[in-house]
Amino acid sequence: MDLTRLIAILLCMLPILSVGQEIDTANTIRSIHRIGFVTDQDFFLSLIRLPNEDRNYTMGVGLPFYQSVEMADKWYFAPQRTLAAVILGKRANQYGYVNANIMLANTTFTPQYLGNLHDPEHEYQRENDRPFVSLNFITSNLMLLKDNGNTTLTIGMNVGAIGLNVSKAFQYYVHRNPKYNREMPSGWEGQISKGGEPTILITAKKDWLIVGRAGTKESKKIQINHFIETRLGYYIGAAYGFNVSFGKLNSRNWVGSPLPLNSTSKKIGIGNKSQTLYYVASNGFDKNKFELYFIGGARLNAWLYNALLMGQLKTNPYTFSFEEMNKLTFDWNVGLGFKIPMNSKSNKSIRTLVQLAGRSPEFNTVRTFERWHSWGDFQLYYEW
Repeated sequence: MDLTRLIAILLCMLPILSVGQEIDTANTIRSIHRIGFVTDQDFFLSLIRLPNEDRNYTMGVGLPFYQSVEMADKWYFAPQRTLAAVILGKRANQYGYVNANIMLANTTFTPQYLGNLHDPEHEYQRENDRPFVSLNFITSNLMLLKDNGNTTLTIGMNVGAIGLNVSKAFQYYVHRNPKYNREMPSGWEGQISKGGEPTILITAKKDWLIVGRAGTKESKKIQINHFIETRLGYYIGAAYGFNVSFGKLNSRNWVGSPLPLNSTSKKIGIGNKSQTLYYVASNGFDKNKFELYFIGGARLNAWLYNALLMGQLKTNPYTFSFEEMNKLTFDWNVGLGFKIPMNSKSNKSIRTLVQLAGRSPEFNTVRTFERWHSWGDFQLYYEW
């Protein structure tokens, strides 16, 4: 088994380890640990009898191997602290750190047609459809807290490579299984930045909790926040959106990201909110209670550049021009989450989030190739 195939399989099998923080009534730091699994797959749609094809965003796997508020003052978070200081006009540590996290991730993008590059008819398809893309990166994110826990600022940095063979190896491994009845994806020789090319993304995002603010009666029944975000690097652009949660809620979990993988890799790098499910410490420590809630969100994106469609410095056989890229796209997500406490006197619990997500067409070449795309998102955590 070659190295890239081994990496791809490990990314799909290894759990996610994360560490958060909570403050108790005595104002002492209390650690919250999580171990779990987070993945995006368009294959999940088949499980609920919805159409599924290998196209656009087909897979995402992340491994947050460490997540802790103590990292916020480490040297490797200096770029995030500096940018936060520029935005806030003060040193970052004059605000409350919510959390800091580092995550290793892979995301995979494919066209609708996966077959032979040399057939003239298929060449026409490939020229008008999105290119193959494998994006592998380490993301580090710092979140700061303001306004008694009702406003957050998150600064993120992704450093990685486009064009490695991790996604190719994984797809080859899966498509060799006869039960899927899929043709072998032979077009990876035409992927963006074939052979590997360094890439980087710097992001900044601000969230405001507008319904269910700390200390209000509705904070444990419904929460609505809206946000703005900017990105500079392999994506250049901005976005505005909102998120809604309603049901039996913990009033401090609004900063948790509903789509950590989707957001980290394709939109802004740090998601609808922070990757961590950290509870905002605004009114002391809550008992470990059962939660059951519905969530939904929407985002309008404005694009000036997308390296996963337009390429970077390397010459690529299939890319889109600025004119062919849609300057505005729309994303959505809906889902159900719950938390089952295992011990009311401790933090031990199981947390799960299951969602459907989608986006509008990203390019406009020939109408046949312009399409909406959707996928499933699954997250499972053990907390203690």
